[in-house]
Amino acid sequence: MTTRTTSPGGSPVHADQSPASPESPRSRMVIKRFTEPWKLWWTALRRRRSVNRAVASIERSPTVVAVEGPYRHDHVYVRGVRLHVAVAGSPADPLVLLLHGAFGGWFDYKDVIASLAARGFHVAAVDLRGYGLSDKPPSGYDIRRSAGDINGVIGALGHDDAILVGTDTGGSLAWAVSTLYPDRAAGVISLGAVHPADLRRALRRKPHLFGSLLARIALFSLPIPVLRSIRFVVPRASRREVTRGTTASYQRSNAYTGAIRLRQKALAIDHTFTPIVRTNRLMTASLPGRSDHQIARCPVWLLTPRDNRTEYLASLARSRTSGPFRLVSIPGITALSFLEDPLAFTEMIASFLHDS
Repeated sequence: MTTRTTSPGGSPVHADQSPASPESPRSRMVIKRFTEPWKLWWTALRRRRSVNRAVASIERSPTVVAVEGPYRHDHVYVRGVRLHVAVAGSPADPLVLLLHGAFGGWFDYKDVIASLAARGFHVAAVDLRGYGLSDKPPSGYDIRRSAGDINGVIGALGHDDAILVGTDTGGSLAWAVSTLYPDRAAGVISLGAVHPADLRRALRRKPHLFGSLLARIALFSLPIPVLRSIRFVVPRASRREVTRGTTASYQRSNAYTGAIRLRQKALAIDHTFTPIVRTNRLMTASLPGRSDHQIARCPVWLLTPRDNRTEYLASLARSRTSGPFRLVSIPGITALSFLEDPLAFTEMIASFLHDS
């Protein structure tokens, strides 16, 4: 005999039948069919995120600027910090030390290293402390320690002195080394930069000549936490420097695109933001004691386009050295000539050493 019962909804249910429960095979099958696509989607999403994190980690690794070429990558240890150098030439030849600016790296000079070495020089393009393949300690980015790093690099490469070539803050640093360590500087070639004390003097006396530079100095004088909140200004400033430091014809070339891309990669390397900000401040940094009044004893070339601004800077720079001084203003010369015309830049360096 079959009895009939009534379900809570009022529909009749036979006693020998029971409603499908969550534990029944049929229920499990329905649940599996419903949830399986979502599980597959979630697994794929997690894998994609993992791959993206791995790719982002690689893109933020210093190895993104380990560009291969007719030079060798090496590291020297200076005052407990490991600094990267790209080197070519014989250690028996005079040392030419290439110093990059606040938005660059050793790779800015990658197209001139081999050609300079072929002219009979021992050439080293340095990644400054906090940049590229060099160590990135939390401190040590003041002008005195930065100059001390360069002094240590010269000795670590087996030389007593070097010809210092610098652009932007690299030029400021070359001037500082030549006054703090005069025996280490066999010569200075500065692409538009003067000694930090002279630039401060120029900004006070004739600020109307330095509008864009004053804006940059004001920006990077902001507290680092504030700059982190607007960190997009760093790649923009880097691109603006290359645009202003090169000609329009170069900016239409593939070389320009490659230079911008490589700089953007370098700026994205982990733990470089603070060094970039502090290195920007070297342009007008104060040296301790009476070091601001010290002068160089070596030959100096100031390479820059000729205008009112550079004429005034040259008048200040000329009194900063007791050695020969020359203002070099060649038509078409730019602050980033080593990017735009590596061969002409090599010729200028060779000419400097010949004259010296």
